[in-house]
Order: sequence, then structure tokens, then C-alpha cells
Amino acid sequence: MIRMAFGLLLVALSPVALSLGPLSFGTALAADAKQAENASGPENAAGIVEVVSPSGIRAWLRQDKSIPLLAIDFQFAGGSLLVPPQKAGAATLAATMLNEGAGNRDAEAFRRVLADNSISIGFSAGRESLSGSLVALVEHQDLAVSLLRDALVAPRLDAVAFERQRAGMITAARRRLKSPNSIAYREWRETAFAGHPYVVGTAGTEETLPTITVQDLRDFLGKAISRKSLIVGVAGDIEPVALGLLLDKAFSELPSHDAPPPTPQLGVIPSGLSVIPFPAGQSVSVFGHGGIKRNDPDWQVALVVSQILGGGTFTSRLGLEVREKRGLAYGIGVGLSPSAAGGTMLGRTATRNEAVKEVLQIIADEWRRLADEGPTAKEVDDAKAYLIGSFPLSLDSTGAIAGTLVQMQFYDLGRSYWTERPALFEAVTVDVAKRVAKRILDVDGLLTVVVGQPAGVTSSP
Repeated sequence: MIRMAFGLLLVALSPVALSLGPLSFGTALAADAKQAENASGPENAAGIVEVVSPSGIRAWLRQDKSIPLLAIDFQFAGGSLLVPPQKAGAATLAATMLNEGAGNRDAEAFRRVLADNSISIGFSAGRESLSGSLVALVEHQDLAVSLLRDALVAPRLDAVAFERQRAGMITAARRRLKSPNSIAYREWRETAFAGHPYVVGTAGTEETLPTITVQDLRDFLGKAISRKSLIVGVAGDIEPVALGLLLDKAFSELPSHDAPPPTPQLGVIPSGLSVIPFPAGQSVSVFGHGGIKRNDPDWQVALVVSQILGGGTFTSRLGLEVREKRGLAYGIGVGLSPSAAGGTMLGRTATRNEAVKEVLQIIADEWRRLADEGPTAKEVDDAKAYLIGSFPLSLDSTGAIAGTLVQMQFYDLGRSYWTERPALFEAVTVDVAKRVAKRILDVDGLLTVVVGQPAGVTSSP
């Protein structure tokens, strides 16, 4: 599941299904009355309302009656960090298996009922969250939510499906060993996060994946899935009262254990240059250093600075210098990535082996020049215009809207952020951008990994 929208804002189960009995007429009326009281006040300017279900499950809702569609996006705290390093990949495999049959439906029957009713249900696991999404036509929303409930409460985790999915992940792990991109990012991660839980990848390796068992998946799901850490965003054609009942149908049977403890904060990322030989006509370079957290007061300004430096292949400083002026690479980019334990500012490019040295020098020069001199007024205006204008364009589906509502809650931005966001960027001045550029850009702190056969480039001592 990919949440493109928020990238510009830059998340032991029983095998037996517990069915929800039908509400009696009197119970339904009582639930309606309670939900009407719980739906929070008037909508804000963006039309986002907080809904509280009869059992106390909260969700942010943005109604859209133009299309008979419902999207529910949700997230639990605790992703691959809940898995022992020697079982790396178990969280990702568990998320995949949630779609491989649930309740009284095996994998084939589960997929068939989804397809027959145009229902989409998906799950993914990151470092610190287990996420899921549902998109369905309004006429099938009750069935869709029942299937979602079964997947969360009573995943089958059948042996045949487990072996098939694990084999696929092992094959993918072997392919990554032959991918310069994968090698570069893995080496950067393992060097940057050495001694920290982030050092372990989420996809698993040839060594860890064969050791994973069905019980490992149950252990992870039992730790990750909890009402106490649940965040829900909903978009589409549904009234608050009806949503409250659906929330209970989907999530009320989940366990309510405490969320996992906070992840230790990142230390200082080491600097340096590492060259990994790889037989290819071009080299991949991954470069970056520590960033800032999403709740940092300078976050919006940092996004502007990042956009100016490497946010667009055709418009950023690195894009203009590396591609447009010299034709040294097809693409180059830099972006900020926040996380609970800290953040990174990371970039990537690929170029022919004989040009790597020149490209790395350009990257260092532009990194230093932007830090020392700051951006121009035109660069700041152009970056702000892009960041303001691209956000609504990224909300191109009901699912994207629901996912954005989850991320707004995760980062504690408040419902008003949706409409206040443009003003936050508009307030960025050249002087403020210069200050933040000097603060967040550290050319001497760059950690760079090159995978290939770069001419004249060697690892630093």
C-alpha cells in the first residue's frame, strides 16, 4: 500500500473467527443515538469530522457523496521492529498473509469474494507500523468490512499459502543481491544505522526468511494489532452514524494491549565514502545524512530547501547541474524522510562509471553552496508553488484521501492542517530558508555509497 499523498507532507490472534451478531432494532436505535452524540461538532474548513463509534473507536472522516465509494485506511503502532533481527522479514510476510484467507474462507475463496464484489483490501508493514486499507463500493461496504474484520481477527495463515509467499520473498531477496540499487541502499542503511534497530531491513534476507514459521507471524500480529494504537482515516460516501457502526464491526473485537515502547533515538550518522565493486557500465550512488523529525518547527521550511536542492530532476539545483547542463545522469533526487527515531536526508543517482567522480563533486559543491549562500528568492517561490500545488493533485483517489487522514493523525497535525498547509508554505521567506539550509545541510557529514566500477573513486579510510 503506497501513500503518495502524504509524501508531500512529507505508520497472539485466535485462528477462530468471532462473528458479530446482527443488531436488534432497539440496539441499532441506541447505537445511532450514541453515535450522533459522539460525532464531533461541526466539520472544519476541509470537511473533516472526527467520528467516535459506540465502543469508542475514533476515526477522521471526509465525506464525498459524488462517488458511491468508501475508503478506510488504518495503522497500528509496531512494525518490523517488533520482530527479532534473526527473523527479519516476518512482519512483511505477516502483512502479506493477511490477504491469504481468513475465517471460513481459504486464500482462493477470499480472493474470489474480493474480486466478485470489486473490493480491495491490502496490508503492509514498515519499520514502526502495520498498515491496512479497504476500498469498496458503498453497496458492498458491509461485506467488505466483514472481510476486513476476519483478516484482522482470524487470519488463516494456511501452510500452503505461507510456503508460497515465503518462497516468493526468498526469490526477491536473491534478486536484491544482484541489484546495484538494493545493494547501495542496504549498505547505506547498515552503515548509517549501525547499532540501532533501523539497521535491520523489513524485507528479510536469504538467511532470515527460511527460518520464519507461522508461529512467528502469529507472534508478530499478536504484538502489533491493538485497539490502543489504532489510527483510522475514512473518505467517501458515508454518514458519521453509519461509519460508527462500521468501525465497531471492523475493529471492536481487536485486543487492547498497550502500544510498543518508543524506538531509541538515532545517533549521529557517520560520514564517508564506500565503494562496492559491481560489474556494470554505470554506478549507482546513494548519499545523505541525518535529517529532522516531522514535528520539528522547521519542517515546512526544510521541505522547501530539500525541493530546491534535489526535489525535481528538471528544476532542482542538482537536476540542473547534473542532468540539464552536463547530461551526466538521467535522474537525480534528494528527499527528507521523517521517522519516530529521527530522520534522514537521502539522495540517489546513477551515471556511467567514468562520470561518477564528477557527479559526486557536483553534489558536494551544490550541497555546500546552498548551505553557505542559501537559496534565491525565485528558488524559494518556485519550491513553495510546487509544494502547495502538488498536494491537491496527489489526492487523486478516495483511498489517497483516507491515507492522508491517517498520517495527519499519526503526526498529530490537527484537522485544520489540511486547509492551513498552503499558508505554512507561503510564510517561508528567503531569510528563513537560508537559516534552515545552513542548519540541515552538512556536506562534511555526507555518507555516500557507490556500487559499480567508478573511475578514480575509492573508499575513504
